[in-house]
Amino acid sequence: MRDRDAPGDMLLISNGSSTVVQMSVNAASLVSEIRARRELSMNTLAMLAGVPASTISRIESGKIDPTLSMLDRIADAVGYSLAPALAESGGDEPFARALRKLEEVDANERRALITRFPAVALLAPVARRTGAVRVDVQRGLKELLSLLEHSDQEVVVSSLEALSDETDVARSFVPVVYVTDPSAVSVLSAASPSSPQVAFLLPITDNVRRFARVTPNGAMVTPEWGLLDALASPGRQADVARSALDALIDAAAAA
Repeated sequence: MRDRDAPGDMLLISNGSSTVVQMSVNAASLVSEIRARRELSMNTLAMLAGVPASTISRIESGKIDPTLSMLDRIADAVGYSLAPALAESGGDEPFARALRKLEEVDANERRALITRFPAVALLAPVARRTGAVRVDVQRGLKELLSLLEHSDQEVVVSSLEALSDETDVARSFVPVVYVTDPSAVSVLSAASPSSPQVAFLLPITDNVRRFARVTPNGAMVTPEWGLLDALASPGRQADVARSALDALIDAAAAA
């Protein structure tokens, strides 16, 4: 057990940019800092980490000293890594955790969890994912997918297209497509500030494979994952996704 009056370990708190703040923290202030940075309630953080809300409350109040594995679990649930610094993990585990939870709960809890999707989406922004590549799309989504498939890339479509199961017409302002290796795609140019239409290519992870499915229009993530990616996308796409969120909440309530 750590002395609660001790200053705690020295950590570097990084938000993924060039700004790094050195702080002396203990477990209570670390968990509180994680919640503040993600703008999460205790209940939402507890849900994402898979622990009781009372555990989060007791850690923050200094009533219990969590193990390092517990702290790592809490940080990982919201897209942070602990060692050697509290920094953006760049992974999609927050999405996978939320969707695994959806599979375990009843209809009422499912509706409550989907309502929290905007908060979950903030934990893994598309533009900050590890391996993300922003490409110029000159001829539309259909042509983009064709080029990727002819480049020997495995392709899994996400975002608003995964909600509609259609790729003939782009519904996303910024399509999100998972491929085997975005850095190896040579048939597409990197997007510039003046590019009229862009898309994000992200690497296919084990989590993406877990929540991928085959449709008549090719491989896609589940509608729920697609909605999370749309909410996690920059610009107007997140606003459009919020209207789709309402429909998914209603569907969950009717289930």
